[in-house]
Amino acid sequence: MLFKKLWQLHILSPGGLMRWAVCFVHEGFTLMALMRFAAHYYPDRTALVDGRKRYSYRELYDLSAKLSIKLAAKHGLRSGMGVSMYCPNNVKSVILLFALSRLGIRIKLKGPDSRPHIERERVKSFLHRSTITTSTGGTSGKRREATRRTTAFQFLPPLFALLRVIGVDRYDSVFMPLPLYHGFGLAVLIVAFLMGKKVCIMSHFDADEALDIIHHERVEVLTLVPAMLARLWQTDGADVRMKSVRCVISGGDRLDRKWVDITRRHLGDVMFNLYGTSEAGFFMIATPHDLSRGDEVPIGRPIGGVRCRVGTDGVLWVRSGWAISGLRNRWQSTGDLVHKSADGLYYHRGRIDRMVVCGGENVYADHVESVVGEHPDVVAAAVYPVPDTWFGTVLHADVEVVPHSTLTPEALQEWLQPRLTRAERPHNISFSTITLLDTGKKKRQN
Repeated sequence: MLFKKLWQLHILSPGGLMRWAVCFVHEGFTLMALMRFAAHYYPDRTALVDGRKRYSYRELYDLSAKLSIKLAAKHGLRSGMGVSMYCPNNVKSVILLFALSRLGIRIKLKGPDSRPHIERERVKSFLHRSTITTSTGGTSGKRREATRRTTAFQFLPPLFALLRVIGVDRYDSVFMPLPLYHGFGLAVLIVAFLMGKKVCIMSHFDADEALDIIHHERVEVLTLVPAMLARLWQTDGADVRMKSVRCVISGGDRLDRKWVDITRRHLGDVMFNLYGTSEAGFFMIATPHDLSRGDEVPIGRPIGGVRCRVGTDGVLWVRSGWAISGLRNRWQSTGDLVHKSADGLYYHRGRIDRMVVCGGENVYADHVESVVGEHPDVVAAAVYPVPDTWFGTVLHADVEVVPHSTLTPEALQEWLQPRLTRAERPHNISFSTITLLDTGKKKRQN
């Protein structure tokens, strides 16, 4: 079945293999070869929607090719150089990304807190191969970097999983509000282009604007993080405006049961939960059937080509063939505490680095966040430790509630009492709007 799908997408058909060879000869083993491949098979199909502007695959390829020539001639960019690239979510970033890849540049993608222009960097290595560095983490304000080679082959294993488990080939349009400089967003863009899909992007996530795009473009696949999904469902008319959606792919953060149930009620069994790290790539998928079982939301089962194990301390370790440079096919710790059920499903229990000692007991802020989020009036919660004179450290909870809610901090404390231990219960609760990072994740104090 998988081979049949790859054949139909031209990826492994005899003609497709010949076309890949032509693309590699002209573009090298770069992302530009992928764009040339897509432009051949889907020249007039819409590739990208950015606001009111639409670009076909042929247009994107031509614009990227012309820009690469200009960058080489005007700025002297050549293979082996390094470039830091400010990367807002717009068509200019996409074109520049492919143009730089064509030149064999080592690309470092920067977020909105970076300088908004290209900076040439010194590269010590003499290996002239194109790489791309994306940002990881950022939830606590600290970012790390993950570097991969910019070849189409890097995205084939995730593509196989998306085809086999999710069946994304059945759909024509994808909504991607995720930032391009983050691993999840970049992977979505590349895999969608490889299949010739229409990708709708937006520069900054706004729930009402996102619903307008979904409705107007008749988007079938949503790729987002849970906090974005929560805000969509809190916006007026969300159920009507998302009638075209046939597949919801959530990833990048913990998914609460509440949003799984609301999505199922309005859209049916269409939700998948992806789990991974920017270093290892995504490597687990929970299907709609998996998500319908029990009260706890699983992060899934490992996809083909990945090995997982749980250490004696409960931390998940992974070995992946498409991990970042230096970690490929090597065991690496995810830093996540997990539980593996008898039938092979994994469940997330928190971050090992977010364990806090409160009153002499080990407490996990992620678990407390999850329980607070189960309240019907809670949209999102951010729980973090604060110093305390008597107990050393206690938990504080910032909580965002649904519009027109009558819930009070005191009533929420009472609701939490039978659900959390004394040490786990937040000493203070404040109601406010939870700030989202540009990745769509919740910003936490720690």
